[in-house]
Amino acid sequence: MKNSDVELIHSILAGDDSAFASLVEKHQKQVHALAWKKVGDFHIAEEITQDTFLKVYQKLSTLKNPNQFSGWLYVIATRRCLAWLRKKRMDTESLEDIDSEMIEEPTYSQYVAEEQAKVTVDEQREVVKKLLAKLKESERTVMVLHYFGDMTCEEISRFLGVSPSAIKSRLSRARQRLKKEEPMIREALSNFQISANLTENIMREVTNLQPVVPSGSNPFCLGCWLLLVLF
Repeated sequence: MKNSDVELIHSILAGDDSAFASLVEKHQKQVHALAWKKVGDFHIAEEITQDTFLKVYQKLSTLKNPNQFSGWLYVIATRRCLAWLRKKRMDTESLEDIDSEMIEEPTYSQYVAEEQAKVTVDEQREVVKKLLAKLKESERTVMVLHYFGDMTCEEISRFLGVSPSAIKSRLSRARQRLKKEEPMIREALSNFQISANLTENIMREVTNLQPVVPSGSNPFCLGCWLLLVLF
């Protein structure tokens, strides 16, 4: 039986980094599913997932109530997504001023080769993304978390801070809207795999981090989620 989040958190705060690896393995897929849904890029979502857990490691001691870890994790992941989207907008504006002739040919050729190697899988992801775009935002989030994040309705409820009945209702509506395509979407999402070494990469970076010492700030509360996400 898997250790609960609370047990893992207590072990991590006691200095057991292997417990943090277990926490990452337990939640990395749902964080990646959320990030992929928000930024639309499967590979960038992995980078955001890594950044999210590095931030979790640094700030875990500031979480006053370990029972609220799922909601706290959701807030951090969402904020990392928003940060990436802001940076993307700024980078896009900067790239408009760069002469395309300055791009080195060997680098470009390598890029093309790498892109061609993964084109089939990426094409399938694009098809799924377009189908999911037919759904309302709330329904799309639930479907991705359920099928790709391997989360139950109860787990999604805790993650998003929405009642289990609302989650079930959204999932049901999503299935009805995509009745013909739903089996294909379900199979595709369940087959998509994040990098096998993602946890290993995160743990390698963790060795260079110093956890944040908790201050006298107010404990995390579910009612503060939107404020934390927007500012």
